[in-house]
Amino acid sequence: MRLLFVKEHLAWPRSSGHDVHCYHLMRGLADLGHTIALVTKSQPAEPALAGAALHSRWTFTSAPPPGPEVSLSLSWLQEKFRSYWGIEEQAIRTVGGLAQSFRADAVIVVGLNVLPYLGAVQQARRIWYAADEWVWHHLSLMQWWQPSTWAELRPALIKGMYEWAYGSLLDRIWVVSEADARAMRWVVGNRAIDVIANGVDGDHYRPLAIDPEPDTCTFWGRLDFEPNIQALQWFCRRIWPTLRRLRPQARFTIYGFQPTPTVLALANCDGVQLIADLPDLRQEIARHAVVVLPFVSGGGIKNKLLEAASMGRPIVCSRRAAEGLRYLNQPPFRIAHNPNDWVANLLQLWDDKAQRNDLGTTARNWVLQQHTWEAAAQLAAAGLERSLQEPSP
Repeated sequence: MRLLFVKEHLAWPRSSGHDVHCYHLMRGLADLGHTIALVTKSQPAEPALAGAALHSRWTFTSAPPPGPEVSLSLSWLQEKFRSYWGIEEQAIRTVGGLAQSFRADAVIVVGLNVLPYLGAVQQARRIWYAADEWVWHHLSLMQWWQPSTWAELRPALIKGMYEWAYGSLLDRIWVVSEADARAMRWVVGNRAIDVIANGVDGDHYRPLAIDPEPDTCTFWGRLDFEPNIQALQWFCRRIWPTLRRLRPQARFTIYGFQPTPTVLALANCDGVQLIADLPDLRQEIARHAVVVLPFVSGGGIKNKLLEAASMGRPIVCSRRAAEGLRYLNQPPFRIAHNPNDWVANLLQLWDDKAQRNDLGTTARNWVLQQHTWEAAAQLAAAGLERSLQEPSP
């Protein structure tokens, strides 16, 4: 198949889930023998595409101009959202023109605000790589006992209308979990939705021969992303004070990009350290005894859990963090259900090196079997082939 990916930006280092998803799925599909092209708004740094084996790549300004036969076909509401996202009509026509000249079997748009780019695609199948479903994302951030979170209802309604408005353009939608698929069907109706679980690069995220420092734990991620912020706030307020009282020497390190003032303030807590914008975290993660993922909101699959498992790190997480993962019976990490659980699990793992090693080994074996990008690419390709066997849109 000939597949044209559309993503406005591909950042390096890969600081967002969409950057991770897009790169690895392009690479996985290329490894399966499919011909992959990419068009972006800005030119990616070379390391962002290393190993992706792209046939062609363009930016919206460097691509050949579309012919006069390439025209937009947007409804009134679709046009309103095109304007809302600030997407230029010429860029939409450029995507339509590239789909023709590249002879794309499918055009795959990656991200949130990308659906208008499908407005001039005529013959190719139109795929939205949504990953997380955004209505569910915002609703998950709402907590009835915190009126300040009720403001999430407005973006949930806006994004729900947006998804619904563009649903008629879509031949397939890719999400990462069954929960996201259920929410997407509720919004857009009975569309073809494939659940393509996140994978992990097991060669890049591999165990390192570094002895962790005692009584330490760590968290990493984008620090301007609300589920990450809520997770850190909850952990620093509900769990960390108890741990510091019991273990005054305990240390918690936060890593990530673009920390907000809220996250910066958390670094003032006793025993908490923030290290921002570090491009490669692997050695730093290995120096910590336990990885903590205390999520209280958000959907999808947490890439950082897969990365930690691939590095053979012992993990303590909330039930929310484990949603969407594939495991049978006993999870390969500790799930803490309440503050007492959190404290007990961390103290136990801090004190028992053998348990940490066993949990880390089990986690790596699990993730390399159940969450690979090769398997994700095969699922994506199978769905595309089913769409190509259906009547032309």
